Amino acid sequence: MPGTEEIRRVVEASPTAVAAHDKAAWTALFAPDGVVHDPVGPPPQTTPAAIARFYDMFIAPNTIVFEVEHDVILPARGLMIRDLTVHTTMSTGVTLHIPMHLRYAVADGPGGAAITGLYAHWELRGMIAQLLLSGPRGLAAGALLGPRLFRTLGPRAALAFLGGVRGVGGRGRRRATELLHLRGLQVGKVLASGTAVTATVCDGARRGVALVDLSGREPTVIVHLPD
Repeated sequence: MPGTEEIRRVVEASPTAVAAHDKAAWTALFAPDGVVHDPVGPPPQTTPAAIARFYDMFIAPNTIVFEVEHDVILPARGLMIRDLTVHTTMSTGVTLHIPMHLRYAVADGPGGAAITGLYAHWELRGMIAQLLLSGPRGLAAGALLGPRLFRTLGPRAALAFLGGVRGVGGRGRRRATELLHLRGLQVGKVLASGTAVTATVCDGARRGVALVDLSGREPTVIVHLPD
């Protein structure tokens, strides 16, 4: 596994490439078999070509700023988790403020450390609501977004992405919060994405992010806290 500084270097290169609109640099951060779950819930992008189309759809036309609140790096697991808000300004000038937890899996490869998995936990339903409530610029952006989604990703992938509005929702957030409180954790921001819920948590002075998987008969809880 790469060390702490190598994991941070690879992860930090992602928002740098996004800010520079450098597609080649951004896509090169991923391992050949890397995957992008953004948002978590719909089927992921699992090939370099699909990841490149994802860039063309969601990154290229927008100005994106990452406001990072907290990072947790777990080198023994090859993970870095970011607790942040992403500010996305679309072509019509409307800016969306999207609460998010980003989980990066990083591993060594022939060309050095690379991202093997990007898991973006955010609420598509909330993003659409922001868009619709943002006045004429938001409505104009929404009118452009749908056709572009189908044109860039293709009908099957576009429909799969829009399926991200389904999921465990408010009921899942409440269930996850209850489970985390039972573990004695303080709970902050809670996000439902697909059948997963992530939450900002504190255990005394330690701050991290918990993942609650509600897809099975019994919930699975994984708490990522600094060592």
